[in-house]
Amino acid sequence: MSYPTEIDAVVVKIGDGASPEVFTTICGIENATINETVQTNDRFRKDCTKPGMIPTRDVRVTGKQWDLTGSGVTNVTQLVTLKAALGISRNYQIVAIKYDGTDEGDELGTFTGQGVLTARNLNLQDNGGTAEITIAGENELTWTPAT
Repeated sequence: MSYPTEIDAVVVKIGDGASPEVFTTICGIENATINETVQTNDRFRKDCTKPGMIPTRDVRVTGKQWDLTGSGVTNVTQLVTLKAALGISRNYQIVAIKYDGTDEGDELGTFTGQGVLTARNLNLQDNGGTAEITIAGENELTWTPAT
């Protein structure tokens, strides 16, 4: 029997913009949803040999994008870093991990892309808070498998 190789966890990292760039883990963001989409325009075209038929749709791709929503728990040590990154274009890494019983886990690969942190949401409660970030991707999101 064959099973898919699943991603058990992610580590989201933010770049500092220096050269060479240093990436720091956004500790507390424990889950991520990556959404890659394309934008389209629909045109309806008639078949020249069948002028009495209803036109059919022709889909034109006009652009593509990626977005990331990360969620987890509030982490006081990350508040200043994330506030400073809000609205700023930065480089991000999303490291995919498979649980294997080690401290590091089995690194499966890394998504890398440039994006703007567009939201930092904090839900502060007496029984523990949650945090959520949204990154609007710029340019391509790349996947590099671990070696």
